Amino acid sequence: MKLVYIPLDERPCNVNYPQAIASLQSEIQLKVPPKECLSGKKIAAPIDKLWQWLEDEIQYCDGAILSIEMLIYGGLLPSRIHQNSVESLLSRVNKIHKLREQNPNIFILASNLIMRSPSYDSSEEEPDYYADWGASIFRWGWLTDKQSRQELSLSEQLELEALDRSIPSKNLQDYRQRRLNNRKINQAVIQLVKDGIIDFLSIPQDDSAEYGFTAMDQREIYGVIARERLQHKIHVYPGADEVGCTLLSRAYVNYCQLNKSPIKIYPLFSSTHSETIIPLYEDRPLGESLKAHILAAGGCLVADPEKADFILAINTAGQVMQEAWDQNKKDITYSTCRNLRYFSAAIAQCIQQGKSVAIADVAFANGGEIELIEMLDDNGTLDKVVAYAGWNTNCNTLGTAIATGIFSLNSDNQRAIKINIIQHLLEDAFYQGVVRSEVIDTYLPTVGASYYNFGDREGDIQTAVEERLIQQWRDTILTTFKDVDPYIYQLEFPWHRMFEIDLGVRDQRERPTEIFKE
Repeated sequence: MKLVYIPLDERPCNVNYPQAIASLQSEIQLKVPPKECLSGKKIAAPIDKLWQWLEDEIQYCDGAILSIEMLIYGGLLPSRIHQNSVESLLSRVNKIHKLREQNPNIFILASNLIMRSPSYDSSEEEPDYYADWGASIFRWGWLTDKQSRQELSLSEQLELEALDRSIPSKNLQDYRQRRLNNRKINQAVIQLVKDGIIDFLSIPQDDSAEYGFTAMDQREIYGVIARERLQHKIHVYPGADEVGCTLLSRAYVNYCQLNKSPIKIYPLFSSTHSETIIPLYEDRPLGESLKAHILAAGGCLVADPEKADFILAINTAGQVMQEAWDQNKKDITYSTCRNLRYFSAAIAQCIQQGKSVAIADVAFANGGEIELIEMLDDNGTLDKVVAYAGWNTNCNTLGTAIATGIFSLNSDNQRAIKINIIQHLLEDAFYQGVVRSEVIDTYLPTVGASYYNFGDREGDIQTAVEERLIQQWRDTILTTFKDVDPYIYQLEFPWHRMFEIDLGVRDQRERPTEIFKE
């Protein structure tokens, strides 16, 4: 099956991760636009050029996985800062209708985010005025939404009145208008589902909270979906950068498998509280997000591990979730309300019984847990799982681990499975969980660089990160992966900041083998 894939943006999580997962099944061919057709952080993709590429390629494909953000706005960040009129945006939406008319035998899976509302001052990924007024705009939305749903306290009412006076009206008006325009595009894309143009639509929420602009938009959008009775064709849930992996998995399960039945997944949790924890940057209990991601990926939950196609081992906090860079100062509930010894032993037992196990490491936000990795290395099971993910948000990790677990079933590329695990251990656990903060704290000051400003030292910083990653691997992986000698053939900072890296991994013993297509 040949698929054309339009990613959410140009970062590795959206471009490389789906390609790495697709490589686990030889029958899947994933066609991705060249770099020059995609966005460049806040610079919108050349949309006419991208559409021409899509129209040329799709006629030779069985299906399409389309990001509305990339096709309509020119990328994720451009969708937050654009100055396009609603009319011009809707004209691009209509091109999807024409695309289907010209290719009636394909299936189309699409994603369209509900615009996020960060709670801090930064214009790194938002409009310029968000650098000074971001936290205030978020709080205004949070209080306004709460006021519409329940009574504000006196202090909250006074705070809202003060925000009304302090936030420049032109900035708040621009932000609200931008969100209104994007909501209209959400609704237009929903209409494409109703008209049968799009077969399935995923609507992830990026950085969501209990109250605020995102919650207000979600209620309105979900109201439209419910009124049109499209709940089975449109799924709304927390997430964002994993959505390409999720839709790739759904395409594989629903259109490539011979029996086209849902993949049965048994969840193995590390804590009795796992399902009720509300992860950082999300608005609902983890257990509810898990259901959403499994359904969107073409799976179903089963209560009996013996009936499962694979086990999804979900490592969570005990009760209080922290950032990965603080894992050397764990909240006491990581020990009192969780038993890692039991969890790691249960994973080993499942593997000994011949079951496939994928690990979703969501004990911390923004990185994996080193203690879990050490324990799985010590009991000799780390290199026997079929997937590992532990990056950014809970739902980013869940979507990636679920999709990889599904593609690993009956895979004819076991070597790629192992390299994929190494890739995520290096990037998710070691970089995000340890090396990133170490380099920020101890190396960047010595070369006159900062988190967002590398100056002319980016090459030196890349070298420093690479050396520390390999050392972290040698210090941590003592028992497993004896048949692999990993080396890093590529390490770049795609957005010239410390948050994420573009990492390429090979085995020294098989230099032609790689996880990503170059």
